[in-house]
Amino acid sequence: REGASSFYEDLMGFVHAIDFGELWIMALLLFHVLLWFFVVATRGHTDLQTVLFLVLLAGAYGAERLNTLGAAHWESFAGQNYFDKHGVFISVLWSAPLLGNSFLIILFALRTTAGLLVKVKRAELKQSRKAKGKNGKAE
Repeated sequence: REGASSFYEDLMGFVHAIDFGELWIMALLLFHVLLWFFVVATRGHTDLQTVLFLVLLAGAYGAERLNTLGAAHWESFAGQNYFDKHGVFISVLWSAPLLGNSFLIILFALRTTAGLLVKVKRAELKQSRKAKGKNGKAE
């Protein structure tokens, strides 16, 4: 019970420390929402989703570099320095949404794969029934 309460307090402290009224933070959140819609809208396009998956992972991989750049230049675009040495801010507001979208792409790929497996298995069964039917008529 105490751990959950502490986590909640830490989470609320983090949320209240961020000025969500800053234009660049609103733009970042809008980017993630639009990206989520794009991932969902393109779920039937496997090649595009594969490229998007790799781009999202590259974006998450580059978070440390983004955090370093943000820490060096925060005065030019932010009201306060959100870019700590542990990278908590960049992890929560940049990497986590990118990884969430990557996971969503994996779920779509698994669903597609399962559907193809069912389709192939049905075709196999149909073919085997045809072959048995031909063998039964021949006798």
